[in-house]
Order: sequence, then C-alpha cells, then structure tokens
Amino acid sequence: MSALGPVAKRPVAAIPPQDGTSAEGGVVNSDATSAEGGVVNSDATSAEGGVVNSDNASGRTATGRVTRHIPPSATNFGVNMAGVLGVLVALYVLRQQHSSGFDAVLILCAAGVIPIVVLDVLLLRVHRRASTGIDWDKAPAPDIARCATKMLGLAVTIAPFALAYFTFPEYHGDFYNAFYNVLRRFGLSLVALAMVYVWFVDGRMREPRDPYWQLGRVALGRFSDAKAPDIANHYRGWLVKAFYLPLFIVFVNNQLNGLLTFNLGSLQASNLRLYDFSNDLIYGLDVLYATVGYVLSFRIIDTHLRSAEPTMLGWVVALECYDPFWRGLFSRFYLHYEGLGFGAWLAGFPALRWGWAGMIVVLDCIYVLATFAFGVRFSNLTHRGILTNGPYRFSKHPAYIAKNLSWWLISVPFLPYHGWADALRNSLALGGVNTIYFLRAKTEERHLSRDPTYVEYALWMNEHGILAFLGRWFPWLKYTAPAQARKMA
Repeated sequence: MSALGPVAKRPVAAIPPQDGTSAEGGVVNSDATSAEGGVVNSDATSAEGGVVNSDNASGRTATGRVTRHIPPSATNFGVNMAGVLGVLVALYVLRQQHSSGFDAVLILCAAGVIPIVVLDVLLLRVHRRASTGIDWDKAPAPDIARCATKMLGLAVTIAPFALAYFTFPEYHGDFYNAFYNVLRRFGLSLVALAMVYVWFVDGRMREPRDPYWQLGRVALGRFSDAKAPDIANHYRGWLVKAFYLPLFIVFVNNQLNGLLTFNLGSLQASNLRLYDFSNDLIYGLDVLYATVGYVLSFRIIDTHLRSAEPTMLGWVVALECYDPFWRGLFSRFYLHYEGLGFGAWLAGFPALRWGWAGMIVVLDCIYVLATFAFGVRFSNLTHRGILTNGPYRFSKHPAYIAKNLSWWLISVPFLPYHGWADALRNSLALGGVNTIYFLRAKTEERHLSRDPTYVEYALWMNEHGILAFLGRWFPWLKYTAPAQARKMA
C-alpha cells in the first residue's frame, strides 16, 4: 500500500499497506478497525467478556508451577488459506481472460471471502459462539419499533463521518474516486441490506439494546437510555472504519488491477521483475483481506467489533503510519529514511542481488501470512477475537517484526552513499519508524489484555514464543499481565 506505510515498495499507484493493513498484536480487527473487548472463542472462555476457565487454559503441577496451554484461536488458519487459494485461482482465470477493472476486483474479493465465511459457518459454527450475543435456539422476536430506532441510531452514527468527508480537503480530488464509486454503486443497496440485517438480528439478540438502539433513543430525546462507555466504544470503532476503509478501497482497487495487468513477459534473470511481481502479489493479497475485514464486521458470523483502542497514544502511533499523516507529515519532515536501495547497491552482483531479494520476499511472506490469519476479521485498532494460530503461534507480532526487518533490507539506509552523516540520519529515521511499531505493539497488547484469553496467550508466548529468549535477556520486553488479570489467574 502506498500511502500507508513507511516504505513504498514500488512507485505504483497503490502503496501496499505498511501497517498491516495489518493490525497485528494477535488482534482480529474491528483494522484495525475494530477493536473489541470480548472473548471470541466460547470453547476457551465463558460468555463474552468472561474469564477464561483455568481448567482449560492452565493448571498447576505437583510442585505448584503453573503450566499454561495456548488458548484456541478465533480463526482457523486452514480455512483462511482456502480463501487465499480461491483468490489465486480467480486471479489466474481473470488474467487468462485479460480482465481488469472494478468488477474484476470485486470478483477477486468474493473469491477470497466466500470460502472462508461458508467454512466458518459450516465447520467452525462461528455463528453459534457465545461471543456473538445471539441465541439461535429461541423463537425470533424482532421488534419493529426497536429496529426503527436502531436504523435511526445508524444514521446518527454515520452522519458525522459523512460530514467529515464533505468538509475535509483530504477527501476531495481524484485519489478517493474508487471509494466514492463504491458508495454510488452500492449505497442504496447497503441501506436496504442494513434494514434486513437489523430486523434479522434484533429478534435473536440476547441483549438487543445495543449502541445503535441507544443512539436512536438519544436522537429521540431519551438520553437516560444511553450508556456512555458503549457509545464511546461504538464511535471509536466507526472512526477506525471511516478512516481506514476509504484508504483500503483505493489500495485494493489499484493493487489488484496492477496484478491483473502485470506484464509477466518482461521477467528476466537480469532484472528484478519477478521480485516486483512477488511483492505486488503479496501486498495485493494483504490489502484484499484488510479491506474485506473492515467491511465484514457482523455479529452473526462473530466478526463484530468487541472494543476499539481506548488510548490516545494507541491512536497516534497507528494513524501516523498511514496517509495523509505518514507521507504528508512524518515521512516528509521527520522520518525520511530511504537510502540507495538494494537493487542499485547490488546491481553489479546479480546472484547476491537475487539472494537479497529472496530474503525480502521471505519476510514479506511472513507478513502476509499474518494477515491471512485474520481471515475476514482484520482491522487496525480493534479487537474482534484473539488469534493464536498461523504466525501468531510463534510470535505476538509477526507482521510488525517481518515488516520492519524488510524495510532495512529494502532501503539499506546504513550505506554511506552520500556520506556517513547521511547514512546515520537515514538509519536513525528508520529506527524511529521501528520505535513507532514497537509502541503500536505495546498499546495493542495493553488494549487486548482486557480480554483474559489474550492474557493467557501472551503469558504462554513468554515461555514458548520464538523470541521468548529476548524476554529472558531483557526482562522489560517480557509480557506482564495487568494487575486485575493476575488476580483472576
């Protein structure tokens, strides 16, 4: 993604999401957009927001030592890879037909989403999880007045963001054309589907007086029916969606169309076009699952937002990694670190250059596998379930680690191409970017630690993670459970 993250891999219209498009930290996004605060996997926890049953999560040996087990993941990595396979097949077919454009992008997104949603429901039965807040066993009893109030609440929710799009110059001009095209093409259909969805879910919810209903009551002058914490979390989740979704629609449209029209005939051992295509493919898949993650936030498939990042620091370090803040401010004036680049540096050593490019691709693959682990739940700044499988089985922040390492290999800022002072400046700037991602990881951990499932997972990673040795060498890097969670353990 281009406008997104600190390093633009290629000078193309769409910049691969450098952030995870990634909402990492083991969270499954409201991406990041979605931060929730409840427990997703009912097998390992009590009802949503409940404490993990110590019999399932950990126990004590005869010597009194706590033995921990990794909690179940909110997603199934194999199921998610079935969706990835669907995208790759569709990409091959569309390229054979020389198809491109917006409709082709929609086909690719559908090919990647439908297998995951179908298998999630049929095999994992995600709709039956306690965390959905839905009781499928009771007779549906939708209340027309309550549904109308919720639709009013939805309008009240969207209104300030619509006003922002209308007012802020950032959202004028051609850059966001793909986003506005989506609104013009599907806007009325989405309103109709929203009414059907609200009616269908309302009659099955255990607690139907959700934030939409509360906001609707506020609009009707019934302020006492609103709960301030619910409303605040609700708007934070929608702010995540309102900021990231327009960006990612632009990214996915540009990136996937670039893949569909990429000229594979120009591949030669003497150039890096194969590396370029691999890079574009990785980030194309990445932004695809990031985009659908922001769209598919639904209670009936357990991808809804539980909580959104509650701290200002968490928001600042996340937003500064994306346009307009990254390219318009931080990269331009403070953290510009791009050096000569590995391609130019190793131009006279083809074998070494390909080996270097291979290391970058390996890191990028780890990064995108972390995105695949989210399935259709990706989102920055949100909690939509705890991930403990795929790359998250080995590290709490696999995408951040792989991404930051790859930037050092891509930009080689340490080379004194314009002198040692310039190399030092570039290296310090990239170190500053790495620090931002470290802070992102820490704020995400703090946010997710409100969920006892994450606490159990993070404590398990202290002992079994691939980088657990760093916690032993540098104790300040080791995860520490919040005081409240320690009391419950």
